[in-house]
Formats: sequence, C-alpha cells, structure tokens
Amino acid sequence: MNEERIYQLLGELANNSINAEDYDELMQYLQDAEENPALQSAIDRMWAELTPAQQLSPDESDALYLKITENDRFTIQPIYKKRRWLGYAAGILLLLSTGTSAYLLFTPSRTASVVYKELSVPAGQRIQLKLADGSMVWLKAGSKLRYPASFTGNTRELFLEGEAYFDVTHRDKQPFLVHTGSVTTKVLGTAFNIQAYNQLLTVAVVNGKVSVAEGNAALGVIVANQFLEYHQENKQVVLRDTIAGNMVAWTKGELILDNVTMGDAAITIGRWYNVEIVFADPELKKSRFTFSFLHGENIQEVMNMISHLNGFRYNIEGNVITISRKK
Repeated sequence: MNEERIYQLLGELANNSINAEDYDELMQYLQDAEENPALQSAIDRMWAELTPAQQLSPDESDALYLKITENDRFTIQPIYKKRRWLGYAAGILLLLSTGTSAYLLFTPSRTASVVYKELSVPAGQRIQLKLADGSMVWLKAGSKLRYPASFTGNTRELFLEGEAYFDVTHRDKQPFLVHTGSVTTKVLGTAFNIQAYNQLLTVAVVNGKVSVAEGNAALGVIVANQFLEYHQENKQVVLRDTIAGNMVAWTKGELILDNVTMGDAAITIGRWYNVEIVFADPELKKSRFTFSFLHGENIQEVMNMISHLNGFRYNIEGNVITISRKK
C-alpha cells in the first residue's frame, strides 16, 4: 500500500475534488486496513495538518465516530482496534461525509453547546412562539417542537413532531432546517406549513421556496401555493398545486376541511377539540367532503353539520364521539 497515493487520495477528499474511481479506491484502503503502516502514516500526516481547534478529544472522537458510522451512506464496517484510530476514523469519515468545510461546522459546538428548549401543545390548544431570530412558529394541538434558545451556529435547526406553521426570518448564511424524523425541510426565509403524522409528511408553502430531503435523497422543491406529500412507508412523493392559505387557516382559529375523508377529518377534529372519534362502521371513514368552520363553532355544531352532510348519526359520551349509520 503506497503512503503517497493514500495521502493524495485523502487530499482530494478533503478538497471535495475526488472522483468516483478514486473514492472507491480510498474506501477499499479503509475497508481492508486494520493497522497498515502506510495508511496509518498517511492519516497521521493529514491529521497533523488540522489545527488544535479542529482536533477532537477522545470522548468527542468516540461520539462522532459512532454518529458517522451509523449513517446509511457508510456500508463498510471499520475494524480499527486501537483507541487512537477512533479519532482518525472520525475525522476521515467526516471528510467522506461532508468535506473539510463542513467539518469546521463542528467547532462552534465544542465551545458553546447548543441549548435546546422543548414545547408541547396540549390537545385542544394552539400556541404561537417567537424564536430567537425573530421567526414565528404556530404549533397545532398535540404537536411538539425542540428549538435552540439562540441561533449561534451555521444553521438554524429545529425538530418537529406533529404540525406547525413557520414564518421564517431570512438569513442567507444561516439556513433554517426543520427535522421531522428522517426528513429535513430547508429554507432561507419563507412561510410554510409542515404536518408529520404516522409516516405521512406534508409541506405547503405560502410564500418563498423550500427544499425537502430524506437523508441525501431529494424529495422535491416547493414554491408558493404548492404542496408536497411524502408517504414514508412506500417512499411515494406527490407534488401538486394547492391554496396554501387554507392549509394554514388553523393558525387563525379556522378549521377548513378541504376534500378530506371522514377518517382524516376525525383525526383533525379529535386534535382540534380534544375528543376521540370512533366509527361503529369502518366504511364510514371513506366518505369524502369539504366544509369550513370559520367562527369558532363548538364540537356539537361541527358534528351536526358533518353528520348532515355525510348522512350518518353520532353520539357523544364524555370526550368520545361514536359515528354510526342512520337507521
């Protein structure tokens, strides 16, 4: 194994100029090596070129190594046995993952760890939140958001479960990332709605443009009044035009059910009014309709209108509503 060749490949990798053939060659070196002297020497040289601020402590090396090797992109399983190889492997694998420029993104977090806050919204409520950068977030009932107390790094990253509407302050050099499970929605500054429930993700853009990706796989780019629907179970993506304002009417206390099935409406209404809707006949879930509730109607008024429209009857006991066919 030629040390100069390995060092050359590592240099191409660090500069993001490595081609597919050379990449495969380097990966083979990494895969085959246990403690090959030529490989170790080349990595020593590359590692020595990092400034002390870029180098990692043993604990940081271990954590970073595990984080990177758990990524789906890395199919090899390094078999380095000495502890100090963890630090080397972490640095090299991170170069493989994102390039040297992205490696530097880890430096700020070592001097000032990001402090996250968490906000959960009870059923039947909505909460409006102003983030440290001036961005506004509306959280729907039953949703949860993890967000930084301040935005000090190269990105603004949040983690969402449920549904939220974001009106994002524009920052060219600090993209805004919303993580919903394995899917990431990226913007610089725009207004958009995200809904993530039960392996189904929807993103609607009110103004501006967002990109949506799962890992390294792009799912789509959405502009104003477009709607992306992603079914994670079968990886199906649907992109279509919509009236985005209808999808965010909930932020103003308006409940708009636009061409929905009764099954989907039951979930939305359940979260909105903090009730559970059950079906005596599952076939009733398939009924499809459109209706708007714009004046703060109570649950009984909503059920009266929907039952009349869809031809069923209902019974309310406590917070449980049972829907059945008319006799």
